[in-house]
Amino acid sequence: MSDFKIFEYEVNTAKLPAGSTGPVFVMLADLHNFCYGPGNERLAEAIFAQKPDAALVAGDLLVGRPGADFTPAVELIRRLRESGLPVFYGNGNHEYRMRLHPELYGSMYTEYTAALKEYGVKPLENEKVSFSAQGLNMDIYGYELPEFYYKKFCRAIFHQEDLEKAIGRPDPARFNILLAHNPIYFDSYAWWGADLTVSGHLHGGIIRIPGIGGLITPQAKLFPRYDAGHFRKAGKNLVVSRGLGTHTVNIRIFNPAELSVIRLKGE
Repeated sequence: MSDFKIFEYEVNTAKLPAGSTGPVFVMLADLHNFCYGPGNERLAEAIFAQKPDAALVAGDLLVGRPGADFTPAVELIRRLRESGLPVFYGNGNHEYRMRLHPELYGSMYTEYTAALKEYGVKPLENEKVSFSAQGLNMDIYGYELPEFYYKKFCRAIFHQEDLEKAIGRPDPARFNILLAHNPIYFDSYAWWGADLTVSGHLHGGIIRIPGIGGLITPQAKLFPRYDAGHFRKAGKNLVVSRGLGTHTVNIRIFNPAELSVIRLKGE
């Protein structure tokens, strides 16, 4: 895999005046330590060209493997922050398991987050921050889905109440963005009140069949419903990235790596 493709999504919301142009976000997911040029320079340049108001990280910029190097992820964050771009970071299952299991990963998570904090970025561990841009007041939540739901062949039902217990209730007067790595539970995210959920994790289904979609999830589920792209439910939105890198299964078929650009507009 030598290149990525820019995918653009328009998200309409009644929380902006009708016909108005709102914030622009780039969304990054599943880089998995991949490099696009020295220090991810080429990826950073593509991000800057979109003139975004902020970057949303939907998790797994690194590989959660003992001893793995996380320099490519840190270098990308450094470039974005040195340009003054706000970065909001939600953990994926790789960051999350490093945080949960220091007995396996040692101080990797502490070292990684310390490097991010050096550039003013703190992963949102079931936390929220407020942000305003282009006249829109927003709350951005980072949600860590419990580890159990990432197990192979998992078919567990996600309890909507657990999301509320973890991160509280959103303010319906604000535009609520949820950084939730696993898109499979979009119905629950929408029910909770996320105006926009950004996710990755599924790598676009690894192999995409034209006219059908992604083939398989990391949990070995065939033909996932929320595999890649823009989905809507009851006025709520989900954008799923195909991911910027790979790991373990290092193939992509009809499935280019993705830099997501999300443009908010008044409904």
